[in-house]
Amino acid sequence: MRHSLRQSTFFLFVVVSFSLLTGCHSNVGKPEGTPVKMEYSRLLDIVDCGSYRLVTINDPWKTDRVLHRYALVERNSSKQESISSPSQKDGSHEEVSDKLPDGIPPEVTVVKVPLERICVSTSVHTALMQKLGALGRVASICESKYMLNPAVQAEIKKGRIKDVGSGLNPSVEMIAQLRTDALLMSPFEGASYGLLEKTGIPIIECADYMETSALGRAEWMKFYGMLVGCEAEANALFEEVRDNYNSLKALVAKEKKHPKLLADLLSGNTWYMPGGGSCYGALYKDAGADYNIASDKASGSQPLSLESVLLGGRDADVWIIKYSRPENFTYASLLQENTIYSEFVPFREHHIYGCNALLTPFYEEVPFRPDILLKDIISILYPNLLPDYKAVYYSPLLV
Repeated sequence: MRHSLRQSTFFLFVVVSFSLLTGCHSNVGKPEGTPVKMEYSRLLDIVDCGSYRLVTINDPWKTDRVLHRYALVERNSSKQESISSPSQKDGSHEEVSDKLPDGIPPEVTVVKVPLERICVSTSVHTALMQKLGALGRVASICESKYMLNPAVQAEIKKGRIKDVGSGLNPSVEMIAQLRTDALLMSPFEGASYGLLEKTGIPIIECADYMETSALGRAEWMKFYGMLVGCEAEANALFEEVRDNYNSLKALVAKEKKHPKLLADLLSGNTWYMPGGGSCYGALYKDAGADYNIASDKASGSQPLSLESVLLGGRDADVWIIKYSRPENFTYASLLQENTIYSEFVPFREHHIYGCNALLTPFYEEVPFRPDILLKDIISILYPNLLPDYKAVYYSPLLV
């Protein structure tokens, strides 16, 4: 009996301890305050609590859980008492010397805003900083060779922005030496940031790419604007993107015939295509495409077999491809890559449009300017609707 009681007590202790350790990733009650209006994002919840803003990022992989929570506190705030707050997912604590507002939940990461010296791991978020007028706050980036933005490249050449290495394994030593006050990182399911989590530097988990709509992802610029003191600029840019996007979507809504769209290329034995429930899949449908080759339930890139793509996409009306190579694809060079491509109707009828991401800043710009991509796709599917428009990213493959 005593043995059984000891086992039960131990089990209860383990359950409680586990709950405490994982508390920052479970759903908790809504805080009191004024919600910041989010029109399209399904992953972001922001509440203005008066003396700070509480940002909740919902877990895109486990929808009943929270990925991360942040308390955005104005720099040089002189309110209330100081606290010790867990700054990372492993529960480690960062001592916060400044006085912080009352009422901040103990499990959140405190972020002093505006951020002054940030490390950005992706080209897309670096380019957004430039668009918002906050490039001066970027102290370091990862893999600068992939940055096509001229303003970013100029700062790299001056030595003002440092390259801290791989986005998956950046130099912790360099990041610390640069007095970094936040890291912008793209998470993946079950992500661990290794030694970065032990530095005490807040990690901003940029899960915007897991949104299920293009405008949902673009709306994250509101959050990023709050981080770098460019909230008005971010709101204005988003409103421009939203209005452009919805006007274009309305333009094709009355079209009764929807051209069948095939996307992207084989990689080895697998054809990776945006899922129908992803940002790009939703955008293709908003452009008036019949895009039913990929599953509507897939929210990310979906791996498909060649056989399934042949079955569902051989008779497509239009084929769009993205690739990265020193020279643009032609029909001849595409056939050299794989002779199976000649089996597709748009190859034989020369209805392929390509975007060379090595020469065009597609990945840097499109996530926060989906209105431009939407216009490109509409001009390809319905050339009569935009007769004078010259596409920004896609162009017909040369014979």
